[in-house]
Amino acid sequence: MFLNLPKVYPDVVLEMRVIRFRQDNLSYEFVSEVTLKDGSFICIRDYLFMDGNRKYSYHWQHRDGTLIARWDNAPHWPDISTFPHHVHSGVNNHVSASNIRNLIDVMDEVKKLYI
Repeated sequence: MFLNLPKVYPDVVLEMRVIRFRQDNLSYEFVSEVTLKDGSFICIRDYLFMDGNRKYSYHWQHRDGTLIARWDNAPHWPDISTFPHHVHSGVNNHVSASNIRNLIDVMDEVKKLYI
């Protein structure tokens, strides 16, 4: 899925630049930047470790650098119902619960908000 993003979402993805992709058995490291057709972009960081733990951040921002949304699982918000999964939204960086936990979910949300 990671590397096929422009083909799966051609209506919103302009280009994709893979910064790092490594896979070892079931673990992986994926870092990429995706430019959308409106000029906004998504910085993708997704790691699956050998012990089965996973760390991710999908940071979507306007071309001027203002935040649209960032979905991640950094354990900073223990009072959120979906802890550690959460989303930061808008210029005020409002944090709320999120069920979005993978790139497919992110891109489906982007497509819904984009169109």
